[in-house]
Amino acid sequence: MDTASLLEQLAPLREPPSVGWWPLAPGWWLALIITSLLIGLLCRALLLRWRKNRYRRLALAQVTVLRELGKPSLEQVNRLLKATALRTWPDQKVAAMHGSEWLHLLCESAPKAGDSWMSSLEAVYRTPGQPATDELLQGAVEWIRCHDAREIGKRHD
Repeated sequence: MDTASLLEQLAPLREPPSVGWWPLAPGWWLALIITSLLIGLLCRALLLRWRKNRYRRLALAQVTVLRELGKPSLEQVNRLLKATALRTWPDQKVAAMHGSEWLHLLCESAPKAGDSWMSSLEAVYRTPGQPATDELLQGAVEWIRCHDAREIGKRHD
């Protein structure tokens, strides 16, 4: 017998059907569940952070309003900083602070904001109706943005 004729008599080979992607293997289900949980936790953490910093956004909006109405006074800026601090630390100690103790709290809670603008804020006790300087407004904005919201006594632990 001729091998070529025998090969011609053979039926063509059938290929198995290709493997589909559905249903997913158990490992893929596990990966999907873990990924979904991580995305959910990340969204929750971002939402909580966004809610927690609402008072900062409101204070920054208030600075913008004060600037649009004209030159705010030192007293207005100090009042805004005090209201923001009371949102951060709702404590009787913060409400009663004034003078050098109040300025020390502002410096201590936001070292990134610097302290050059504090000399302008000190004038609030000498001449409260005096208009605020641009340096003071910029320092107040920086303090609102970057102050440390941890409890006052636990900051240096």
